[in-house]
Amino acid sequence: MEPALIGTRLASAAIGPLLKKLLVAEGPGAGLVPKGAEVRLSGLVSFRGEKRALTEKDVRGLAATLVERSRRGDGEPPFPADETEAVTDALAAHLLALGDLDMDDVQAVRLGHRDLARRLRAAAPAPDGLSTDSVLYLETLTEWACLHILEFFTRRSTFVARSLVEQTRAQAELLAKTDELIRRTPRADTRDAEFERRYLAHLAKKHGRLTIYGVDLRDAPEKWPLDVAYLSLQGVGAAEPDGRPDREADHIAAPAPGDSLSPATMAALRTMSAEAHRALLLSARRLLGSFENSRADRILARHDKVLLRGTAGSGKTTLVQWLAVSASGEECADGMAYLRGRIPFVLPLRALTRHGER
Repeated sequence: MEPALIGTRLASAAIGPLLKKLLVAEGPGAGLVPKGAEVRLSGLVSFRGEKRALTEKDVRGLAATLVERSRRGDGEPPFPADETEAVTDALAAHLLALGDLDMDDVQAVRLGHRDLARRLRAAAPAPDGLSTDSVLYLETLTEWACLHILEFFTRRSTFVARSLVEQTRAQAELLAKTDELIRRTPRADTRDAEFERRYLAHLAKKHGRLTIYGVDLRDAPEKWPLDVAYLSLQGVGAAEPDGRPDREADHIAAPAPGDSLSPATMAALRTMSAEAHRALLLSARRLLGSFENSRADRILARHDKVLLRGTAGSGKTTLVQWLAVSASGEECADGMAYLRGRIPFVLPLRALTRHGER
């Protein structure tokens, strides 16, 4: 017989009132007093304890009624007729095992009817000599019985209150374990922040002092604090031509002596039209105008990429040091707040390319 068909027959035969006899009634309350705190299944069944209402024989009679009602109706019988008594005894043993489980009603409901049925089958003596159909029937009937029993548990006046108490305790325990796990496991962003703090402190220490050559003062230090010795460089635009169109073209087409332009570039400039010269000159003026009369250490506030070129000793390395130190400090100098939150990396090219293995 299919399990669904067994459930249909049992429902039509009013299985509920039969199984309800297995349980005792209980008064209202949240079950917080010492007596209610031990709401084990053995205290909820009516066939255990000093004031038991059913005997084991009565439980077997209920099991026999369930088996008999599930066999009613037309169709193929669920198991061989000569195994009826053995199936009834096995079902009664499963129902009696309900009082042997070491759990309360809340835990039983949390298990679900299938797991509860497996617990009952494991706690009861294993039946011997049953056919495959009888074993399948017994497992299905036990699950249907557990489904109704759990339904009765959830309808008890104390169940909702106890469920809330258990849920609150479980949540508190989960929070405590989570907090302990967080405490024992350092956060990845915490490690990153600690490394960032140490790295910035290293940069400030490494680049925060400056050697000034040619200063011969008594008791002068070998290295000076960068924030004391640094003098800002100034960005200056190109000189304006006199404005005549032909001179503008000549200004681009005829570079000054010494300019290092490739022959291809020189040929391209000589063949450009006056309009192209003017457009190129206008673009150059706009670019140079953004640097004109600006402090060099503030140019990065308006430009994502800047190429810094200059002769030896013109202050290129010192400017890079100043930018790195300004970005690594908690308090930025005047006009350097745009560097806050940035991580500087100072990579001297001559050190990187000095040896083939570096």
